[in-house]
Amino acid sequence: MTSVLIVDDDVAFRTTIGRDLAEQGFVVSLAQNAAEAIDALAADDFDILLTDLRMPGADGIDLLDRVRTLSPRTRAILMSGFASARDYQRALECGAVRVLCKPFTSAELLLAIRQAVDCETGFRGSIHGLSLVDLLQMFHFARRSLAIVVDGWAPGHVFLEDGRIIHAVYQEQVGVPALRAILAMPAGSLRTMVLPPSTPHSITGDFDALLLDALRALDEDGRRGDPELTDFDEPATGPGPAPPRPRLEVYVERLRKLDGYAAACLVDSDSGVVVGSDGRGGGLDVHAAAACFAEVFRLERAVLARLVPDDRLEDLVVTLDEQVHMLRALAAQPALFLYVVLDRRPGTLMLARFALAAAEAAHDV
Repeated sequence: MTSVLIVDDDVAFRTTIGRDLAEQGFVVSLAQNAAEAIDALAADDFDILLTDLRMPGADGIDLLDRVRTLSPRTRAILMSGFASARDYQRALECGAVRVLCKPFTSAELLLAIRQAVDCETGFRGSIHGLSLVDLLQMFHFARRSLAIVVDGWAPGHVFLEDGRIIHAVYQEQVGVPALRAILAMPAGSLRTMVLPPSTPHSITGDFDALLLDALRALDEDGRRGDPELTDFDEPATGPGPAPPRPRLEVYVERLRKLDGYAAACLVDSDSGVVVGSDGRGGGLDVHAAAACFAEVFRLERAVLARLVPDDRLEDLVVTLDEQVHMLRALAAQPALFLYVVLDRRPGTLMLARFALAAAEAAHDV
């Protein structure tokens, strides 16, 4: 059975999580801080470490760093309701399989643990320069069973069983048409997840023939009907009328006139993927920050919808010692938000809000 060590200074939280996991068949141990967790890891072997970020004494990041040498086979999951973009990045660098944003559901926790268990005989991390076709071929030859999530303007899913492509989903499309639409996506990010039980088999046939036929069809089509659009001025394709994508340059043109402007990008809150950036960073990894803030934006929007269903979220502001991070909701595309980074100067936030409102009024975006 899978053993789990839960580390959290909130006794009610760790007890509740521990009870729920025990009912699911896990062997559970509890610790109230990093020091107790280190003692437990030195005494016993644990498959999964589930740790909070903020605790008295050493925090969750410090614990993750120690676990790498103290218990290398233990896979870690970080929990936090206050993780910054830097915390998110450091957790991954220290070997965390997932970063769970509190509050999370039991289903989200179980999925994270399943992903951690699946990493026992392999590596997990970020690799640049590989295409989706490269990954499909690698997993085919390795006879892996998993799901590949392709995050972009709209996420796509490709499911493999023993190295064979058995199912694909993209928007309303299923099977081979969905696979072709996903392969046509010009950019995005790739991640894997555990193959869900009872995954349907909408695709059959030889792997090589299937892949070659799909790529040949895309080449012959000249990428017509591409589901991913790189030009923000054009409307998205698909059934029924679709609103045009907001044009990032409309906002950036005005933001760059402000003293203290550092960076801006357009983010899909459902996937955390940056779908447009002005190329500036101001020393900040905007992609890592976007992945963290997307979850915050999504949760805040859901809470507001429950509390005040007739109102809408306009923006969220995170104030740091030297910077202000603003998440600006876009009325035309509720799933998107504009992520703006500003130096913390008097009046900068107010001027940025005026600039964005003027851009929306002038261009109706």
